[in-house]
Amino acid sequence: MRSPGGTRPARVGDVLKERIAALGWGLRLREEEVVTGWGEAVGPQIAAHARASHVVNHRLTVVTENPVWTQQLALLKPDLLRRLAGRFGPEAVTDLFFVTGRIDPLPAPPAAAATARQADLPAELSGELDAIGDGGVRESVRRLILAGLAAGGPAD
Repeated sequence: MRSPGGTRPARVGDVLKERIAALGWGLRLREEEVVTGWGEAVGPQIAAHARASHVVNHRLTVVTENPVWTQQLALLKPDLLRRLAGRFGPEAVTDLFFVTGRIDPLPAPPAAAATARQADLPAELSGELDAIGDGGVRESVRRLILAGLAAGGPAD
């Protein structure tokens, strides 16, 4: 792929940005960033007892380990929304919904796991992913690319 002027090859990062926008993945990527960044935004104590599940219409569903944590986080909702807005922007999440459920153990840190899983990607994309500093964002982009490749999306 050539740059718009046709004088040199386009950067893979620029091609990724273009494809993410063309496929309408921008919002989905932002939602995934909120889910993967929940623990860092709210801190380790809350993250140990509550996990972000998914975002729909700017409403983040959070699963808590028991009704006591559901109640406590409901009381902390304004503060949690401020924390999330400070980290992801004011429009990323505008409401929280708490449910009591099963809390799975935290996954391995993205930096350690991503290196092993990047073998699934073409070499040029793996190199571009290494340039993304935020581990959660890097993992989200990797998963989106893999989903696009699996769905038979355009590779170029």
